[in-house]
Amino acid sequence: MRKNKKQQHAPKEKSFFVSRTVASAAPRMTVECLDRYELLLGGCKKIEGYSPEETIVSTSSCTVRVKGQKISISFSGEGKILLCGRITSIEFI
Repeated sequence: MRKNKKQQHAPKEKSFFVSRTVASAAPRMTVECLDRYELLLGGCKKIEGYSPEETIVSTSSCTVRVKGQKISISFSGEGKILLCGRITSIEFI
């Protein structure tokens, strides 16, 4: 008579990576800041308002308000906006 032995498997590790299909369907907003003088926003949909002291950008997940001095839009395209100037605050609305 043969006994069935259950094979023991190593526990699966949890992965922090998301599959490509899920990642492509999920909206993505990214923020990269370099030394208070450059800010790259990803996932941008629309520039809601612009002045040298305040810029408001609508992204895929929220609205971002950037305040500062002499803010200028250096690049806008491919869903990204590069803001340059002295950045004093970033608000997620």
